[in-house]
Amino acid sequence: MIDLDAYAPDCRLFGLVELGDGRLTDLLNEESELRIIGARLESLADGHVSEIPELVVNRDELCAVVAVGPRGSAARRLHTHTRNVVVETGPYEIRGAIHGTAASNPLAGVLRRAPWVPLTDAVISYLLGARTIHHQVNTLLINRAIASSIRAAEEEHAPYLPWEGPGESPVKAPGALDLTSAVHDEDSGKSG
Repeated sequence: MIDLDAYAPDCRLFGLVELGDGRLTDLLNEESELRIIGARLESLADGHVSEIPELVVNRDELCAVVAVGPRGSAARRLHTHTRNVVVETGPYEIRGAIHGTAASNPLAGVLRRAPWVPLTDAVISYLLGARTIHHQVNTLLINRAIASSIRAAEEEHAPYLPWEGPGESPVKAPGALDLTSAVHDEDSGKSG
């Protein structure tokens, strides 16, 4: 059993989870549900805490999870390089470093990876009631399947240009991954 420290869209979630033989990342990527023993839920709206002896949560109800437990086989580790990113997911803004192999762009490679992606040296920020909270975490697993955007930290800019109104979408930073739009097939030139 390992301690679970997770971030859901409406609460923080704590408890114990049976890890098995793998890493927490493997568990999240392979199992569709987590059984949490001694669950404690802290509401983001007002900080109210509820305790439940046992709770089953779909992994896609979680935005991020603090990585704990074993790191995996040292023999399988590769030399990587990092890219600082900003992730928007639910009510959370997460800043951290994403890793990729020497021959890849870590930001572009995020879409080819399993849904749960580790960020190192992460800071997760959110509102708890009216207070802004910032947690610094060595390794944070993000659920890219429900993230609204992942962008390089160096490419940040003002959210609106002077001629844009508040009802218009902000201009996207070059290289940002907009994960909120539907994927459309390119027009093949055939009329149907």
